[in-house]
Amino acid sequence: GGQAGSSMRIENYLGFPTGITGSELAERAALQADKFGARISIATPVTKLSFDNAYSVLELEGGENVVAKCLLIATGAEYRRLDVEHCSRFEGAGVYYAATPNEAQMCRGADVVLVGGGNSAGQAAVYLSQNARKVFLLIRGDDLCKSMSSYLAHRIMNTPNIELRRCTEVVRMNGDGYLSSIEILNKTTGARETLAVAALFSFIGASPRTAWLPPEIEKDEKDFVRTGIDVGDSPRWSLKRQPFLLETSRPGVFAAGDVRSGSVKRVASAVGEGAMAVQFAHEYLKTM
Repeated sequence: GGQAGSSMRIENYLGFPTGITGSELAERAALQADKFGARISIATPVTKLSFDNAYSVLELEGGENVVAKCLLIATGAEYRRLDVEHCSRFEGAGVYYAATPNEAQMCRGADVVLVGGGNSAGQAAVYLSQNARKVFLLIRGDDLCKSMSSYLAHRIMNTPNIELRRCTEVVRMNGDGYLSSIEILNKTTGARETLAVAALFSFIGASPRTAWLPPEIEKDEKDFVRTGIDVGDSPRWSLKRQPFLLETSRPGVFAAGDVRSGSVKRVASAVGEGAMAVQFAHEYLKTM
């Protein structure tokens, strides 16, 4: 499911004109994979990747190894934490990284704050506005359309109980065991304000889950996996042919979705890359 799996409403994915939640889409995907014979290993993290000649060797938590001729890395990304005093203390007690029905129910009739200017933040703001009395949407910049789809930004601007605060950041969180208020700073005017809120939802981007990857898998300056033409001239690339579009610096190892450098961070493109990777894997296996 990744980041898409925690989205409350995906409205720009082909085939779902009224939208679908990320969890529903993930559940349907798992059922479909099972139908076609995929073996799904639940809650089995990979801790290490190494190579034995042309084979990828995955070490799983618990010590078991899986050896593969071909590998697709689709580990996605994880949410960044706000660098704010007392933030970690309130995680799960007023600070959340996903807006699920449980959180929405807890926020019924209350004021909440949402931090972030991307599509995930916009979707969550619209969803929470159906239950909360008011949703304060805080963005660091001055233009919501810079990082959010125009249709979603327009919807937010026309939702009466969503209040957009531009050039604003959270500087402090307060509460006795549970979040009760936050202090915000307008970076343009220098004005500080305290908001009494029931919850804060953080949607400030993500870091790729690539710490487990070895040096043979080349990454960019933000630790996203490089693929295709970006690794064609890499000293780690060992074949005469150019890498396939989604192939990493290690032949036979591919990357798709949010973990890949240069991906557009959309559900449709991630699904499309996964489908493309299947074809590239077939092409690679023909050369073995």
